[in-house]
Amino acid sequence: MNIKRCNDLDNNDIVIINAKVYTIDKEDSIKESIAIKNKKIIYVGNNKDINKYIKKDTKVIDAKGNIILPGMVDSHIHPPGTALTELYEVSLYGLNSIDEYKEAIRIFIDKNPDVKVVYGGGWSLGIFEGKELGKGPKKEHLDDISIDIPIVLRAYDGHTMWLNSKAFKEFNINIDTQCPNGGKIEINEETNELWGTLKESAIHIIEEHNYSEEEYMKAFELFQRKMHEFGITSILSMSGMKFGMSPNAYKRLFEEGKLKMRISNSIIIFSDEDIKSQIDEIKNIREKYDLDLFKTTTIKLLADGVIEGSTAYLLEPYKVEAGMGTDYYGEFLWKEEILENTIKYCNENNFSIHVHSVGDGSTKKVLDAVEKNYKLQEKKDFRNTITHLQLVNNNDIRRFKELSIIAAVQPYWHIKGPKWWDEVDYKLLGDRAKYEYPLNSFIKEGVIITSSSDHSVTPEPNPFYAIEAGVTRNLYNSKYFGVEDINNIDDERYLLNKDERISVMDMVKSFTINGAYAIFRENEIGSIEVGKYADFIVVDRDIFNIDPIDIEKTKVLITFFNGEIVYESNN
Repeated sequence: MNIKRCNDLDNNDIVIINAKVYTIDKEDSIKESIAIKNKKIIYVGNNKDINKYIKKDTKVIDAKGNIILPGMVDSHIHPPGTALTELYEVSLYGLNSIDEYKEAIRIFIDKNPDVKVVYGGGWSLGIFEGKELGKGPKKEHLDDISIDIPIVLRAYDGHTMWLNSKAFKEFNINIDTQCPNGGKIEINEETNELWGTLKESAIHIIEEHNYSEEEYMKAFELFQRKMHEFGITSILSMSGMKFGMSPNAYKRLFEEGKLKMRISNSIIIFSDEDIKSQIDEIKNIREKYDLDLFKTTTIKLLADGVIEGSTAYLLEPYKVEAGMGTDYYGEFLWKEEILENTIKYCNENNFSIHVHSVGDGSTKKVLDAVEKNYKLQEKKDFRNTITHLQLVNNNDIRRFKELSIIAAVQPYWHIKGPKWWDEVDYKLLGDRAKYEYPLNSFIKEGVIITSSSDHSVTPEPNPFYAIEAGVTRNLYNSKYFGVEDINNIDDERYLLNKDERISVMDMVKSFTINGAYAIFRENEIGSIEVGKYADFIVVDRDIFNIDPIDIEKTKVLITFFNGEIVYESNN
C-alpha cells in the first residue's frame, strides 16, 4: 500500500484519514476517519472533525480512499494450523494425486534420513476411486515408499489416518484391536487384513509426535503471521487437554509480548470418558490461565463424524456407494441422556458448548438435547453453537432461532468442490448433496451465523474467499483447486444451490460482529466504534461495490491489533 504516513507508530495517538470505513455498527454507518489512543478507538467520523484529535505527536495515516473493515474473527480454527506440518512434517496440502503424495513423502524422508516415524497431513479422499473412496486409501500405497519406516498421515479434515504396514506394527494395531467408541479400523474383507486407515476416535490409538512447548510456540508465531496477513485478529480456538497448543504456551507468548490475537479457547471433551471430571479439569484451566488475550470460554463436543468418512449421522441412509449396505445411517456418538446432562453441566458452570455436527440426524439430536435444558438457557446468557451443518432438516433450522443457537458455518465449503463434490458428496448422499450447507435458510429464520475456516481443514483461511463463496455459492481461488476460473456468478459447474446465497453485509457480519458475539467480545471488538479496541484492517477494494466473483482478489494492506500495526503489505 503506497500511503503517506508518519514514522514511529508505536505512539499511542494515531489518526487515520481519507478512508471509507465500514463500521458494522447497528446502523451499518460509513465514516471517513478514525482516532486511536491507548489501544482503543476514541473517534469515528468525518475528516473535518478528526482535526481536533491531531496533536503535535499524533501519527497521521492517509488511507488514500482505501477501505477499512473490523478485524476478522475466525470462530472455529485449530491453531497452529498447518504451521506444525510446514515446519516439522510432510505436507500434502494442495497436492492432487497419489503420485504427488508419494513424491512429497520420499523427498521428506530423503531430507530427514534419521526420522523414526514419518508424520504428516493434508491428503484428500477426493483423489481416490472405488472402494478407497469409502474406506480411504490402502496401506500398500505407502508400503511402496517404505516398509521399514512407519508412515502416519492425517487427512486434511483430521478425521482419518492413513498408515503403512510398518506403522500398524509399530503401534500394535491388528484386525482384532479394540476400537474406541465411535472409531473404526477399516478392514479389507477380501483378504481379512488391515486396509490402511483409522477413522474418528480410532486415530487416538496412534501415538502422535509430542512437540515441545517451544516448537508449538514457534509454530504459533508462524500461524499468527498468516492470520494477520488475512486480516484475522481474533479466534475461537479448538483444542484438547491432551493435544494441541497448551494454555501455558499461550501464557508464555502473552508474557513475552508475542501474543497479538484475542484467543477464546474451546477444549474438547469425549463421551466415553468421565464427563464431570473432564469439565472440572477445564474449570481449573479457565481459572489458572485467565489472561486479557486468552480466556477459556467454551467446551467442544463431537456429535458425529464426516460425510466423506461415512461417519456423519443422517436421518436417511447413505447411498450404497458408501459401501455400508442399504440401511446405514452413520453413528451418533452420544447417548441422549448423557448428552443432555453434559450440556446442562457445561452451562451450569458457565461454559458455552460448541458442537461438531455434520449430519441432519446428529443436529436434530443435539437440538433435542439443548431443548431439554432450555429453561437454564433462558436464565443465563450462553453462546451455545452447532458447527459444520452440512445437512440440516428444514424443520430444524427454525429451532436454532427458538433455542438461541448460533450456526457456525464454513462457507469455504459451500460450493461444488472441484474433484470432490461429484466424487464424494453426491456419490454418498445422492440428491441431498444439492441442498447441503444451508446458509440463507438460517438468515431468513433470524439465526445468528458465524463464519470460520476450520483451518487446517481449509489450508488457506482467507476470509475473502469465504465471503465470496457465501455470496456466490460458486468457485473461488481456482488456482488452488487446479481448475479454470469462472467469469460468471451463475456458471453451473461449481454452483451449489444459489437459493442459499447471502449478501456481502451478512457475510462480513458473520466474520466480525457475529464472531465477536460468539466469543463474548461484542462490546470490545467486531465493529469500529468509540470505546472498542482498535482491531481493524485496511483493504484494497470495496467488496460491497464490485462484482462478487472478484471479492477473492481483495488484499489486506494493513492489519491493526490493539491500535498497533501487526501486518503491513509490501505491495
